Amino acid sequence: MRRALNDNPSPTAPDILEAAIRLLDKVLLTDCQSRESALDLLTVDALITQAVAIAGKDEKQMDTFFDEAMRRIASRARN
Repeated sequence: MRRALNDNPSPTAPDILEAAIRLLDKVLLTDCQSRESALDLLTVDALITQAVAIAGKDEKQMDTFFDEAMRRIASRARN
């Protein structure tokens, strides 16, 4: 996760989501059959979980963040 976040010591929920999307895009460009892909997918999952946990602590950010996160993740299925 640290590598995906470029060692950012205090990333925001949008920072973490962006890192997850970048890594997800990388995985989707591969055949997704390698061990490396599996580790990357687990990292994507962990990043998204962390982003949601952080966003969930801020009521003002929560709804818009969740909508944006789901929209961005779902859009990858069409690419």
